[in-house]
Amino acid sequence: MRARAQKVTSSRQASFAFRLKSSPAFPFKWHFHPEYELTLILESSGARFVGDSNEPYGAGDLVLLGSNLPHTWLSDPFSPKGTRHKAIVIHFAGDFLGEDFSASPEMKGVSKLLKNAARGLHFESRKRDEAAAAMLRMKKQAGLERLLSLLGVLQGLTRGGGRKLASPAFVPSNRELDLRRIDRVCTFINERYHRRLSQPEAANVAGMTPQAFSRFFRKTVGKTFVDYLAELRVSQACRLLLETDLSVVEVSLRSGFNNLSNFNRRFRRLRGQSPRRFRAAHQGPGPGARGARNPEKLSQ
Repeated sequence: MRARAQKVTSSRQASFAFRLKSSPAFPFKWHFHPEYELTLILESSGARFVGDSNEPYGAGDLVLLGSNLPHTWLSDPFSPKGTRHKAIVIHFAGDFLGEDFSASPEMKGVSKLLKNAARGLHFESRKRDEAAAAMLRMKKQAGLERLLSLLGVLQGLTRGGGRKLASPAFVPSNRELDLRRIDRVCTFINERYHRRLSQPEAANVAGMTPQAFSRFFRKTVGKTFVDYLAELRVSQACRLLLETDLSVVEVSLRSGFNNLSNFNRRFRRLRGQSPRRFRAAHQGPGPGARGARNPEKLSQ
């Protein structure tokens, strides 16, 4: 995927950027920037892409991204008309408080956290909820109060573990021609994964022969075209299983599988259990992944 360099700016009144993002959709926009990014999804669902990782996301999704790590969130194209997708996004430099302060003993835990975020970190459970509540309070804060809240969030996450997202093998390509090609291809795939889609079609978008495209895709993305497409479809299937009452057959069709046996086989391989068992194991009090909560309620 072509990762576009993005310039992140903070105001003259702040050492980091805090933004409440609200839009009709989160489009596929593969990009990277030197700043670290902390993103909390308030209202949205879809697929999250970080390096060579793609997973479903929902309200309460909390991710910390390292410097220059390609990423994007793609909201569900089937969201009801009039839906607003909302998130809190915080950007900050690794030394946003100065090199001396960042290297101080008190920042040792945070420095380790930021180092571990090089592949992206996904947070769940109580630490996620505590961080989400603090980030929501930051909407009404400014100046030193907001800065101290950010430090508190980062300190809290140092004790929260965090699951790494991108694989150790992921190495983003920075060749301009490769980036342009993979950007076109992945945009094409993400717009059509729920339909019948072949590798020759994708190769045609890239302007390459199927054989050359197969080698190119695996080298650039870190996995085969078939595996990438299957992961994307299974990710969509997971979201539908958790957020709707559609039958397994309907879920497989809406996710792009036209063969139930192939859907079950792929799902078992990637999730370690059948779609029915996955749905039963992750049933929770609300939509989204198991234990997902509406972050807007956490600060009340």
